Amino acid sequence: MNSLKQKLAAFLALMMLLTIVTALPAAAVQTNTVEVFVNGEPQRYTGAKPYVKDSAVMLPVRATAGMLGMSVDFKRSTLEVVLTSPDCTVVFHTGSSEVSVNGTRVSLNSSTTVHKGRVYVPHALFDSLPGLQVQYDSAEQHIHINHAQQDPEAAAAAVIGLLTTGRYGELAAQYFEPSLAEALPASDLEAVWNQVIGAAGAYLSTESVTTQPSDGGRTIVTAKLVFERMKANVILTMNDQQKLAGLFIQPAAPEDNAEIPKGITEETVVIGEGGTYPLEGTLTLPEQGTGPYPAVVLVQGSGPSDRDESIGAYKPFRDIAWGLAQQGIAVLRYDKRTFAHAASFTKEEASRLTVKEETVDDAIAAANLLKSDERIDSSRVYVAGHSLGGMLAPRIDAEGGDFAGLILLAGSPRPLWEIIYDQNAAFIAKMSDADPKKAANQAWLEAEYKKAKKIAAWTPEKAASETVFGIPASYFKEMDSHSAAEYAKELTKPVLVLQGEDDFQVFADKDYLLWQEQLSHNPSAEFKLYPGLNHFFVDYSGPDEGTTQEYQHPGTVCEQVISDIAKWIHSGTLEK
Repeated sequence: MNSLKQKLAAFLALMMLLTIVTALPAAAVQTNTVEVFVNGEPQRYTGAKPYVKDSAVMLPVRATAGMLGMSVDFKRSTLEVVLTSPDCTVVFHTGSSEVSVNGTRVSLNSSTTVHKGRVYVPHALFDSLPGLQVQYDSAEQHIHINHAQQDPEAAAAAVIGLLTTGRYGELAAQYFEPSLAEALPASDLEAVWNQVIGAAGAYLSTESVTTQPSDGGRTIVTAKLVFERMKANVILTMNDQQKLAGLFIQPAAPEDNAEIPKGITEETVVIGEGGTYPLEGTLTLPEQGTGPYPAVVLVQGSGPSDRDESIGAYKPFRDIAWGLAQQGIAVLRYDKRTFAHAASFTKEEASRLTVKEETVDDAIAAANLLKSDERIDSSRVYVAGHSLGGMLAPRIDAEGGDFAGLILLAGSPRPLWEIIYDQNAAFIAKMSDADPKKAANQAWLEAEYKKAKKIAAWTPEKAASETVFGIPASYFKEMDSHSAAEYAKELTKPVLVLQGEDDFQVFADKDYLLWQEQLSHNPSAEFKLYPGLNHFFVDYSGPDEGTTQEYQHPGTVCEQVISDIAKWIHSGTLEK
């Protein structure tokens, strides 16, 4: 009750102040109509409108600040007005001609005031802010407010400031090109950022910002951000006005100084050289013998990924490549298309992206590159797909990979949207019942799941216009039309299915058993379940166990897994 009385008292005090200020003599106010331009574009005020008072143009603070991408907060406890932008904070009391800009006192040529129940500030206030230039043409009754031209680094710093402080609407309004604003609404950006925070922990700092020129006069800016548990890259595609045509977030490769083991050698290759999306890769070869060697193409899981499939403190594909090469098997790993070329996708390309372009086509090209190498036995080229790569391996084989055999590492024959639902449900179940976000998250998850179950009945046009779990529904629809389970039923060649018992992303008691069911007709299919291993086949126990945070603790792929793959490739079967 006392809290309510205090709030009412503060509110009444504010109203008294507004009444007093509003009662200032009206003789000083001129009613001339003033037209305001922001960055050359005329602005429309639907409520409070600018007016001239003496030699100052008085601007309604909330409407004008919004046009400039600033937020406004009225602090009733101190009767202060606070304006914030990525690079400044402004504090003032109504009725005062002094304001604080980033902690520095600035005197204005006229006082802030309240007029017709709205807070107004003189145009000199905005002219005092960093990054803004204000000009008043009294003859034409025009006032021009322009953002000073930012270089890409300064614009990136402002974008990161808005993103990391949760001001998604301001970020979109101030920096997004119209096409990006349509493709990535502020609500979707918020959902993505919350997922990043959930996995990486709180944002701590920006480690570095680098730029490189791109086609069409655009600039690619990469900001490496430091979080509590990992680092991530925010990749921005900017036009010549420092507006964003693209924004992507991906894990930064963990820093690692491990040396290549003795007995193997590595060389750089390019998959799809001369094409639209060339991908740099690494071919790891045994130093012993002359070949031709059996070989493996490694296919990553979901999301942008480098050739090592780096995540947290892990580099699982590097571990596998080195381990197999030491046992006489060549391995090709390469950067994923959405990792190497994310910033170059147009809005149309991004909206049309499916696993065919993202994964399948490049894996087939990698297989063909291996088969054309005289050091490789073209009749003994295998595919090893992890997670989503394991789900897609049967399709990659059927659509042109034509492998000697398939190795499915923590994959699943189920629809991807069903797995995403299970993953999120498991995460929400672990939340405290006292957490107010738990019920909201559960409601969101069930609503998205309800949509997901309708995808099959949607037309391609409907799927292209909808998102499910924050992903274009067309992505799921295309993938569902090439069911992993259906491909698996047709497989008669050797298949090796490997699964970690402690995997909480793909499930031993569901997905692993389904593979056994789908491949029961195939006498060349073998299965192995590893106690204690997680989704990346790392044996971990300790702090953060059973959560994505456990991936931040250094670990390597279990040597037994690598040895089992090598034995299977060399002999065609596992030792029992």
